[in-house]
Amino acid sequence: MYSKSESTTRKSRSITFRLDSNVLDELQYEANNNEISLNVLVNQVLRKYVEWGRYENKLGMMPVPKVMLSSFINETMILAQNNGIFLESYRDELIKFSAKKAYQNIKESVLFMKKKFDLWSVLGVLQEYMKVSGIVSDHKIENSRIHVFVIQHDLGVHWSLFAKELLSLVFYELANVKANIVTTENSTVAEVLL
Repeated sequence: MYSKSESTTRKSRSITFRLDSNVLDELQYEANNNEISLNVLVNQVLRKYVEWGRYENKLGMMPVPKVMLSSFINETMILAQNNGIFLESYRDELIKFSAKKAYQNIKESVLFMKKKFDLWSVLGVLQEYMKVSGIVSDHKIENSRIHVFVIQHDLGVHWSLFAKELLSLVFYELANVKANIVTTENSTVAEVLL
């Protein structure tokens, strides 16, 4: 979706695997529930592994439930407020710090995964991360040059502000452009001329 140029035709090959019967039964059950063929499901599982799964441990990633992440951020803000810390200033500083750290981490991850570091490889890795994390994202091009990136995360306003800061960094550092970014409680929308 965020790749600048993707092949529209994919080549496929046939191959035979020997699978444990219980694994095969579970895969078939899952395919039936999703109203897809076993072949499609196996392709999805293998693609997810190739695009993301094989890198998770190497990059030090660990699955964290959304509710835990959003409550951690919200509780941090409540603790700050209860301890007399000026909330808006603290929040802004925490978001800027977190976005800078995330950008540094993304740089290392993208270099490791894609062997290059440019705008499109970063956006591609971010899309893969959101996909495996259950975060809905979309990218469309309007008027031939305006790219609209939508992230629907359901993690609260603080996460929206973090996503805004991170995307601002990505577009400025890698494309030398300022993005027009708006946020809601659970979404971030970036429009950028590329």
